[in-house]
Amino acid sequence: MNQNDKLILCVGICVLDIIHVCQEYPEEDSDRRALNGRWQRGGNASNMCTVLRQFGAECEFIGSLSDSKAFSFLIEDCRDRGIVIDHCVYHTTPIAPFSSVILNEINGSRTIIHSNPNMPILSADDFSKIPYERYKWIHFEARNVHETKRMIDSIVQWNAEHPDQRITISVELENRTEKNLPLVADADYVYLSKDFAEIMGWMSKEVAIHNLRKYVKKEAKLVVPWGIEGAIAVDNESDTHFSAMARPPAKVVDTLGAGDTFVASTLYALSNGIPLQDSIDFGCRIAGKKVGFYGYDNIALISDDLLTKIRDQ
Repeated sequence: MNQNDKLILCVGICVLDIIHVCQEYPEEDSDRRALNGRWQRGGNASNMCTVLRQFGAECEFIGSLSDSKAFSFLIEDCRDRGIVIDHCVYHTTPIAPFSSVILNEINGSRTIIHSNPNMPILSADDFSKIPYERYKWIHFEARNVHETKRMIDSIVQWNAEHPDQRITISVELENRTEKNLPLVADADYVYLSKDFAEIMGWMSKEVAIHNLRKYVKKEAKLVVPWGIEGAIAVDNESDTHFSAMARPPAKVVDTLGAGDTFVASTLYALSNGIPLQDSIDFGCRIAGKKVGFYGYDNIALISDDLLTKIRDQ
């Protein structure tokens, strides 16, 4: 299989997002009517696949799925969008994982309350059944340290045994727990969220990327998005630093999934051979435009010179 024909695989969770758009954040013990609302497929890796498909990338999601009626909506949405879910593991769960999301109309902020009472995690044994030769890039949400480390180790072994079919590994540190740090040791690309950095006491993107370097391999590339302050990146081997400005719209409407949009956009650019500087700038532009509308579907309509260049390759 030609490398250009291979898929991007995103490993993580898929949940049902129940979204309420409110005039303002509701007071405790109040009864409010939402301006509007919707159901939406969520979860970091799941969202990334949605964004990648808006660009036309061939991608696959792998994680645990529920066979509950509520989850049928998410499964059909994946299929409708052309997101491959052939290797997901299905579980019988009376209550499927879901998130209640409040979007504040005044400032576009999002508040998320996540519920996952009993969905089993994806295991390394489940992951080992995938056909490694189908993928050019595998991206992990940093969670479930023991199982995810085994998954990453299996790719490292595959790369050693198949140097002509090498798979790029990326890891996103997003969950607010430092126990996930060991997962970045063998990653080619590491994404570090502002939330994760702050629980580590790294209170600026410059401090965060400086401290992160001690946990990664020599050849790794690191990317740190920092909301309205833009993003920075570093090539750990050459000690070359890059920065990109945030590109907020005139009115912020929906920040839900802005981080996932940034990560998916930069990953899409990088996987198409775009240099790190241009890739993080692209990520800032697309994420900035995304927060100006609800959901992800309008990403396909965004006009961007770099996007046009990649599609014309």
